[in-house]
Amino acid sequence: MSSQVQEYVESPDLPEQIGGTPAFSRPEGWTCSTPWKRAQQEIDTGGPINDAERMVRLSDGEGVHRCTWALKGRTLLAECDCRGYQFHGGWCAHVASLWWQWINGEIVVNHLDTGREYPTPPAWLELDAPAQKHVFEDLTPAETDAYLSVELTDAGVREWARHTDRSPGTVGNQLRSAKDTLYGGVER
Repeated sequence: MSSQVQEYVESPDLPEQIGGTPAFSRPEGWTCSTPWKRAQQEIDTGGPINDAERMVRLSDGEGVHRCTWALKGRTLLAECDCRGYQFHGGWCAHVASLWWQWINGEIVVNHLDTGREYPTPPAWLELDAPAQKHVFEDLTPAETDAYLSVELTDAGVREWARHTDRSPGTVGNQLRSAKDTLYGGVER
């Protein structure tokens, strides 16, 4: 097994989308949908390909499907190469299975900006919202991490510093720098 870290490169197998990979959204009535029922009943024997993609193989399904499943900014990027995903407007049993596994702590999801792994959905995650383009691109990974984890949740600077083995001053400085970059020095 190689010890090299694979970087995310968007799969050429997935259809071209204007604006990139879409953000995860759940259709109206999703909890009663066939994909959601399959996600809860079938076993996924697939696994991660790289930081942003997973192979999904459902026990009663026909073959293996490649899915993008990663965090970027405050959104979850989700896409599947199956026909059901295209037909149902971004909802299929494979995407539903990944959501089911994640909310139950069975898989980890990587944040492409910070490199942090999330075993369950973070408090700052925006669901059913369009992907935010370029909001965090001017921030360093550490600034993005501090902003998402402190500013957008109820975690304090000291608590997050302890969690990440950094000093409170470092986290506070990263948070201040992120706010200055995002808001142009104007406190919000």
